[in-house]
Amino acid sequence: LMLALDSMGPLDREVLALRHFEELSNSETAKVLELSEQAASLRYVRALGRLKQVLQRIPGFSEGFQ
Repeated sequence: LMLALDSMGPLDREVLALRHFEELSNSETAKVLELSEQAASLRYVRALGRLKQVLQRIPGFSEGFQ
């Protein structure tokens, strides 16, 4: 997972880290990143999509990953 995250852009990593590792809400994430809540939400959804694409390219990792 860390290799996949390292291959992503810094903003994608930060959004995912704030939401998942720091367990911040979308509102809290928006404040940290100085974004609107809508922009933070959109960045999060896009970052998740990119992470999914990266993980699906790893042999054996994508089994059962929806």
